[in-house]
Amino acid sequence: MIHAQVQGKLLQLIAENNIQKIAILCDEKVGQLYPEYFFFLNDVAEIHYISIEALEKNKDIESVTYCWNFLLQQQFSRNSLLICWGGGTISDIGGIVAATYKRGMMLVNIPTTLLAMIDAAHGGKNGINLQYQKNVIGTFYLPNDVLIDTTFLQTLPKKELLNGFAELIKYALIGNSTLWNEMQSLTKINHKTIKKEWIDDAISFKTTLVQEDLYDYGVRQILNFGHTFGHAIERLFAEKKRTISHGYAVAIGICYEVLMSNKRGLLPLKDADSILLFIFRFYKNIKFSDSDLDAISNYCFDDKKSTNNTPKFIMLEKIGKAIF
Repeated sequence: MIHAQVQGKLLQLIAENNIQKIAILCDEKVGQLYPEYFFFLNDVAEIHYISIEALEKNKDIESVTYCWNFLLQQQFSRNSLLICWGGGTISDIGGIVAATYKRGMMLVNIPTTLLAMIDAAHGGKNGINLQYQKNVIGTFYLPNDVLIDTTFLQTLPKKELLNGFAELIKYALIGNSTLWNEMQSLTKINHKTIKKEWIDDAISFKTTLVQEDLYDYGVRQILNFGHTFGHAIERLFAEKKRTISHGYAVAIGICYEVLMSNKRGLLPLKDADSILLFIFRFYKNIKFSDSDLDAISNYCFDDKKSTNNTPKFIMLEKIGKAIF
């Protein structure tokens, strides 16, 4: 059953823009779990579904091309609407498709994972991978709207909740010490322990930064906290033909950047220790070999945020305040 507010906003957008055709790009698992979610649209527009297996390996140009061809064959126009219904993989692929198909079509994100609700579906950053490098091909293209329905969290596996929880930890550490303090009482992660106001706080914080720095040249870069190491870890796993979730890699990446913050004389040791202890309450530490650590270090130089072959890291000055 669709959330009434989501349904109302979607119908209003369709009516105001006289939308005749809608493509719903969906995670095939979500489509199977909620087969009747969009049935109310059948009476207002011509509906087509594009179903994709939402795996990291499918965040590539082949998936984007598949969507382009579908839209072209079904004669979609710039005034048509693309709805991205799934997690971050879906909004990344769909964002690039919407930004580039006929130089831009209407876009609405309806995120179904915690990670997408608090981060990936917002801000207009869309990316696909190339040669194991994360999001190295992408666009900036803001959706017309992002509609949040937290009922999807009830059917989300625990590993996916943990995938998104790492981003919530990130938001608390870089800009919301109150949120950090509230989360300290958590002993387990499930759809009941993740509060809706935490999600709203993360969205509000990111929205403020995006409005100030859409193209990621300034203050928005603090959102990359934990990601320089995190993306390097993801690349290492991909090249070894192993899998690791984005959130798990970011959680470990946060640990490294917390330690760097302390080593540079910024973050007090007691705060660094408390952060690592909290993260390892929910995520297992990863033991890397010396060669793995060398590879991770080298991959940081390839990070898309690097300039003049110099990697960039976000440091913590204190819990709730990040600096360049």
